[in-house]
Amino acid sequence: MNRSWLEISRARMVHNLHLIRSIIGPSVDLIAVVKANAYGHGMREAGTLLWQEGVRRFAVACFEEAAELRQHLSSAEILILGGISSEEEASCSKLNLIPALVDEHTPLSNLAVHLLIDTGMTRLGVNWSRCAQILDSLGNRVRGVFSHFASAESDPEYCQVQLRRFKQAISGRRLFRHLSNSSGIALPECRFEAVRPGLALYGIDPGVPLGDLKPIMSWKTRIVSISRVPAGTRVGYSSGFITRRESLIGVLPVGYADGYSRSLSNRGIVRIGSALAPVVGYVSMDMITVDLTDVNPVQIGDEVVLLEAAPNSPLSASSLARILRTIPYEILTSIGPRVGRVWKD
Repeated sequence: MNRSWLEISRARMVHNLHLIRSIIGPSVDLIAVVKANAYGHGMREAGTLLWQEGVRRFAVACFEEAAELRQHLSSAEILILGGISSEEEASCSKLNLIPALVDEHTPLSNLAVHLLIDTGMTRLGVNWSRCAQILDSLGNRVRGVFSHFASAESDPEYCQVQLRRFKQAISGRRLFRHLSNSSGIALPECRFEAVRPGLALYGIDPGVPLGDLKPIMSWKTRIVSISRVPAGTRVGYSSGFITRRESLIGVLPVGYADGYSRSLSNRGIVRIGSALAPVVGYVSMDMITVDLTDVNPVQIGDEVVLLEAAPNSPLSASSLARILRTIPYEILTSIGPRVGRVWKD
């Protein structure tokens, strides 16, 4: 039995997919971003479900992810957003994968590519001002062109700067274009031939209003030990918590090796039934301790929710991200491989 597990809703993912399609309309295609193990949810299961729902284009970060996805989706178009090395070119061709060309000096001699245009992220990509000559040199090997918004959720003025640069870079050419990530979907003028939803597919608010997105993941575990201890008892490594009253301390078999951040020490909360209980002491590699004193009744084996599939919950990915001063992406993708993934209808 898994020490902890994710419960992932197929129905909710389908709901999010249909919502995105209703926003972009029938003339705009969809490239589903399933990199980083589908943002922690499980790439094989997410990819298979999306394929069954009619998605035919997918994007991953690297060759290894693309090769894994190809094992499950034999006919899908798979774009490698981060490009490939020259050593991976032959395997990429054999598996019928499409790499992004992310540098004008990358020696990819035979493959069809999507050209990544740097319009202001200042990361990978060919600078927008040099695209014309690069496109001329590539000829019909170019199957698409794309760029990436730096801050579509927070800086609409800079989005427009990037949009102008993107249009200028490919002016006068008829190409398959994609620019919008999840937050960029809210900008009709930026949808072009396709959009690349990632976070929105998994039901997390990308920072702009897209409607009734439904988070698809809950993270659960069970209580494995309960101890009644007197006031003044030291709990965990470095005596990270000292009880101020007679307390009921529960142990959960999950820790930072599973992706439950050590920064949630003495700050996190969990749900047991309808009650919330605080994390006390330091999160260790494989275990956390929680104060169950005000949870009644409670017993060993009771189910505990660590992350909740509800956007307004104090246990949502967004809420945990606020506590940790990070972003939901990190919360989701940090959940490790020893956490089971259970997809449910």
